Amino acid sequence: MRTWLLEGLDFNTLHVSSFVCRRKKRTIKQLFVNIRNKVHDCWMPFESRHLWIARIIVYSSCLAGVVLVCCILFRYFNLFHTDANSARYMLSALVQSQAAIVAIVITLTLIAVQLTASAYSPRVIDIFKKNPDMWILLGCYGVSIYYGFIVLKLVEGVEGEVVSQSTIGSLGRFSISFEFCVSMAYWLGAFTFFALFPYMRNIIGLLKSENIINRLATEITKDNMLYRKEDPILPIMDIIHGSIMKYDLETTRFGLERVTDWAIEGINSDDKRHQEASDDFCDHLRAVANLAARIGDEQPIVYAIRNLETFMKSKAEKKLEYASMQAIYSIGTVGETAVKKGLEYATGQAAWCLGEVGKTALNEGFNKGAADAAWYLGEVGKIAAKKEPTDEAMNVEVVSSLVTIGITALKKERSPLTVIGQVTSSLAELTILSEEIVNTAIHDYESKLEEKDRKSFQKFVKIYEQELEKLRTEKRTANKKTESK
Repeated sequence: MRTWLLEGLDFNTLHVSSFVCRRKKRTIKQLFVNIRNKVHDCWMPFESRHLWIARIIVYSSCLAGVVLVCCILFRYFNLFHTDANSARYMLSALVQSQAAIVAIVITLTLIAVQLTASAYSPRVIDIFKKNPDMWILLGCYGVSIYYGFIVLKLVEGVEGEVVSQSTIGSLGRFSISFEFCVSMAYWLGAFTFFALFPYMRNIIGLLKSENIINRLATEITKDNMLYRKEDPILPIMDIIHGSIMKYDLETTRFGLERVTDWAIEGINSDDKRHQEASDDFCDHLRAVANLAARIGDEQPIVYAIRNLETFMKSKAEKKLEYASMQAIYSIGTVGETAVKKGLEYATGQAAWCLGEVGKTALNEGFNKGAADAAWYLGEVGKIAAKKEPTDEAMNVEVVSSLVTIGITALKKERSPLTVIGQVTSSLAELTILSEEIVNTAIHDYESKLEEKDRKSFQKFVKIYEQELEKLRTEKRTANKKTESK
């Protein structure tokens, strides 16, 4: 019994010890992960702003690290002693291998540039031309190769002597031994081989569409956009158009987000130049939606609509009415294009976004923008209602957005009559075409309302019913006049 207890005690002790060790390992691992993440978060913004400086720091650090390690290894293994013949053969082989490697690497890089340009846009070539990695690597190999040639030339001067005791000059009080020069050639060779790792990592990373778009986005500055000779957004839009044709949704999404980010940051006024920038941005996103509609791909249309909505809300918060109006107009025209093509999902997203931007316009005092959103909703709903068969889901979204804009307008202390009139008019016209769908949608909307919104909803319904009755009377009168003729 005592032996069994001791064995059990030993087992438990070992179990606890192993648990503590695993926990310590996890803690240390997490510490290194946190340090790496913090360094990455600090380094990436610096690298994006000062690419050349960042790359020089990286390769210089590699050079210092390789030379330090090689110096330690040479001293530890006593490799500082060679004869002239060995030095000549080693240096000759090193220089030849470096020349062959740099030729192969540059050839493969140029092939990668050609393939990337054909896959995305010829403008991508400028990215590789401005990329510092290739030029730094060429410089490193050039310096190392020519240094090797110089040391090879110096071998003749120490032929037959003990290499480790030969000197070629002095720096102040320090003499420079030939053995040190030979060793430095080896260390530079080791560095040029090691430099291929960060070079290949950076070049392969640059082949990714996201990194290409990020590099192109750095060229889109406020001055370039407002005082431009050519549109700086075009290179990114070329990539987006190409990705749409290849059904590359991730590249399309990322490219549109980067362009929208710039538009949000760069357009901060309603003067003429900023208005032109707003026009160009909205034109680009409408072009993306139209291209996607032609090939029947709904997702890029949805991306364009959502980014237009984001742009509109950001500009409305800054009280930029012109930019907000352009975004509303663009969402409306994209919605009309989608419904004509029978793209249900994209049309539903356009209808929902029109309701959201209509609310935003009301909250920021842009009554005309809200009225325009209601008008576009009516147009989209009428096109959908006239299609055979009628798309019920699209019109339900249209009705819901119209009612949302109407209720938001009625909550204002001074209800904007132009907005309420446009909303009720659009909803009444849609009711004439699809009465059952509209009534069902209004009933479903009411069932989901919160108590605080019911009073505004009931008031809106009364105004809508009056507008509907008025419209029906006008149509009956018009029909009678037509029959009498």
